[in-house]
Amino acid sequence: MRSFTDTIEIDAPAHDVYATLRAVDAYPGWLTHSMVYRGTRVPPGQAAPPPDGPPTYVDATMIGRMRGELVDDVPDRELRFHQAKPSGRVDALIVYDVEDSGGVTRVTRVGQLTTHGMYRAVEPVFVMVAARESRRTMKALKAHVEAPG
Repeated sequence: MRSFTDTIEIDAPAHDVYATLRAVDAYPGWLTHSMVYRGTRVPPGQAAPPPDGPPTYVDATMIGRMRGELVDDVPDRELRFHQAKPSGRVDALIVYDVEDSGGVTRVTRVGQLTTHGMYRAVEPVFVMVAARESRRTMKALKAHVEAPG
């Protein structure tokens, strides 16, 4: 397992940042496609995150589809997402710590990536690419949440 961490300050209430991160069905509205990330979709029949259960989703990536779900959250403070390839060869845990810091919100995103089988040989490359994508995601989150209106 390898990990990477990014921290950013966002000029918005912690609740707004948390709500944006939890609403996986709305990611296509603020997180644009890249060479690595090609979109998030919510499974058919789940138009929005279920009110009593964890949101599930599928990310299209350069290595194929990654199934994901929100595995734990503390409202307005923390979200933990788990993603994996259906084959089990790539596994990721993404943790967002959302902290109210006197008028701004400090968001720390920790990604943990584990590879198995043939992917283990290229794990350092996957981690480098995932860390770059993490920084891009944090910048997009900041721009979206701070946007007027």
